[in-house]
Amino acid sequence: MTGVFEINNKEILDRRMFLDGPVDIQRYDVLKYRIFDKMVEKQLGFFWQPNEVDLSRDSSDFKKLTDNEQHIFVSNLKRQILLDSVQGRSPSLTLLPLVSIPELENWITLWTQNESLHSRSYTHIIRNIYSDPSVVFDEMMDIKEIIDCSDAVTKDYDELYKLALQYQIDPTNVDLYDIKKKIWLVMNSVNVLEGIRFYVSFASTEGALVV
Repeated sequence: MTGVFEINNKEILDRRMFLDGPVDIQRYDVLKYRIFDKMVEKQLGFFWQPNEVDLSRDSSDFKKLTDNEQHIFVSNLKRQILLDSVQGRSPSLTLLPLVSIPELENWITLWTQNESLHSRSYTHIIRNIYSDPSVVFDEMMDIKEIIDCSDAVTKDYDELYKLALQYQIDPTNVDLYDIKKKIWLVMNSVNVLEGIRFYVSFASTEGALVV
């Protein structure tokens, strides 16, 4: 795999999702896994832009919070910014080089775009509650808990990224069992990130504000 376009001699319907040659033509008339095409259509229907949401009331509500409540709210935003910064690029960097079917390639591309929209929404929130949002962003990388969290959520992605680079250079020089194992671990890591880490963050914010 040496370029951005290579011919895959396998028939579309005979290819596995990963590690079965490159995606060549982006065609959606013949789909092996129609579920990905349905997910793309669903995600496209959810498209939105952060500035479409009026947050003027949120600004006044934030000022009414106690110092402790403001700390919890902003700290959770920082955590969410980190998590979506990872999700906004990692699937493209690690999974796309290994994909073999166009409908999965299309879905991963749209997935990362939506994650980037989430990150923009956090910036939109912070701009509405701080006159200078840099006070939040500039200090994030100096917070030990943020750094520790980043190490935990990127471990599997980092390991797959290294293997994906090797696979692009010389597929014969990569143990297929090892790279399949890393793909499986990344999928589990994604589910933990979305299904546990984000929900805990949201629940913490809601719990602190309700109490």
